[in-house]
Amino acid sequence: MMLVSKPIRILALFAVMAAVFSAAPDAEARKQRLRLTTLAPKDSSFDKSLRRMGQEWKKETRGEVDLIIFAGGVQGGETAMIDRMRVNQTQAALISGVGLAEIDPAVAGLQQVPLMFHSYEELEYVMDKLGPMLEKRIRDKGFVVLGWMDSGWVRIFSKNKLVTPEDMKKGKLYTWAGDTKQTDLLKNMGFRPVPIDATEVTSSLQTGLIDIVPLPPFFALATQTYKPAPNMLNIKYTPIIGAIVVSEQAWSRIDPEDQEAMKRVAEDVCREMTLAGREENEQAVKVMQEKWGLKVVESSEKVEEAWETASEEAYSLIRDNTVPAEIFDEVVRLLEEHRGGE
Repeated sequence: MMLVSKPIRILALFAVMAAVFSAAPDAEARKQRLRLTTLAPKDSSFDKSLRRMGQEWKKETRGEVDLIIFAGGVQGGETAMIDRMRVNQTQAALISGVGLAEIDPAVAGLQQVPLMFHSYEELEYVMDKLGPMLEKRIRDKGFVVLGWMDSGWVRIFSKNKLVTPEDMKKGKLYTWAGDTKQTDLLKNMGFRPVPIDATEVTSSLQTGLIDIVPLPPFFALATQTYKPAPNMLNIKYTPIIGAIVVSEQAWSRIDPEDQEAMKRVAEDVCREMTLAGREENEQAVKVMQEKWGLKVVESSEKVEEAWETASEEAYSLIRDNTVPAEIFDEVVRLLEEHRGGE
């Protein structure tokens, strides 16, 4: 039996330890920690879906992608979320069409044109057709869209009963802070917009800074906006759309095969959130109405005509202002195409 001297054994031990510790940093370096922010309330169905997505991502990437979620706007409004992604403080977000339009204004064609869409079928048709072009435009700005979603219709909540566009012109209307084009547009239409961060809507209603706010009902319920604004006009004002986006800087560090799996999971989760969001939007109205005394003003044919007329009059101001002209025209064309095929 050959004996190994003590110095050689020690050198061999050091060699093994060096191999272990040199491999560990490489393995750790491959791991990606993605911080995702969203206004969706903590423990809401959206939050739970995102957490499930994180679990699936970890599984699909063999533990190399770890998703951390900051829900409920704890990292600020969507403008702040986008700014944080640009400087790599966070790497991903679930944001609405308003936030997406800050990345590229073309997205405003899906959410910021009142009464443009009449049904989910119309919305999905246009989103499917425009999606690839919008994704390219957003990627050119440094962000990757992993999946699109919608979560029902925005309704109009107010302190006092509101029925017509003229009623809305009498109040102080919430608008998204940082969206100067939308603010100027509303002023030109005769409204009194007050730019506020989305995280400050309820407190601004309570202090009287605003008294009218277009919101999806599930968000109004979760944030208790219905308390200082106990009236809701039941019209399909605009759809609330959104997307899961990740900074291209962070995305580029992930293996291409893992990217494909992660995008597939994100698309499934977005569809799950879409169906859940639509249902929760309608259920939220019932809950606020039956348990908390929300006064729902049902729209009539005459009321809808008044809002459609006011909206159509605004389209010339929206086109090539809030929404790029070529996108606005394409949305109109696609809607006409879809309605003609019905």
